[in-house]
Amino acid sequence: MKMNRILPSIVILGLLLVLCPVSGEESGIIGGETGTYRVHCNVDGARVYFDGELAGEIQNNILDVPVYLTGTPYRSYSIEKEGYRTYSGPINSVPAKGQVEHIYVTLNALPPVQYGRIHVLATPAMSEVTLDNTPAGQVDDSGILVIYDVRPGGHTVVVSKEGYISKTSSVYVDPNEIVKLPVTLEPVKYGTVSVNSVPPGAGIYIDDGYMGETPVMLDQVSIGAHTVKIELPGYQPYTMNVQVSGDAPTVVNADLVTAPATGSGQAPLGFVPLAGALAASLLLARKRS
Repeated sequence: MKMNRILPSIVILGLLLVLCPVSGEESGIIGGETGTYRVHCNVDGARVYFDGELAGEIQNNILDVPVYLTGTPYRSYSIEKEGYRTYSGPINSVPAKGQVEHIYVTLNALPPVQYGRIHVLATPAMSEVTLDNTPAGQVDDSGILVIYDVRPGGHTVVVSKEGYISKTSSVYVDPNEIVKLPVTLEPVKYGTVSVNSVPPGAGIYIDDGYMGETPVMLDQVSIGAHTVKIELPGYQPYTMNVQVSGDAPTVVNADLVTAPATGSGQAPLGFVPLAGALAASLLLARKRS
């Protein structure tokens, strides 16, 4: 009796599903029927983005982007390539089943960078030159180094050579401008430093560079501020800041202080001394008794 009531209901439900199928959009399922966005662009290799996600690159001035009709509609697109202005726009329509929606874009090239040049006129020759912390080359015997393809704007040029004081210059380069930068390096001037210690034989370090053992007379120390450190095993390190001039020698006299002993400072008693001390104590006790 129950089966007779259930069967008509099943038949009716089946007829409803056939006559009124649930679409993918209503069911929330992505897939099935598709349409196409066809992007037309004048620059091959340009990257196409839909809602910020890469959809592909333009080839032969076209890119086809298939879309599921039941998916979330796209809202915007953008096209970009190095050397061109990025183009962005809204998406206002969704292609129907089998339909092609056309998007036409023309990318405009950015104006070419108008590079400048820097002519470094340096003395002495064979000096090394860096531009913004990047090696730019060496000044040849002519005393000139030309730095090509310098972007417009501010830059830092450093000219250096061993035995000379390096020089740093700030330059500003306009588009298509040639900037001439004359630089003359001054030779490094040296002074004398006399280093002594008590006891002698200590290692000498000037600005962390090893210079020998005390006593010694150093005559190739550049003029200016330096840090002198004296070290000897078993003694505390001695450090002194000095100002070296080209006139009278700079004198460093260090009276080294013995380093404190590690541990308790008392050596443990051996077996024989300990036994002797114990016997003496017993003998003294007997005499008192």
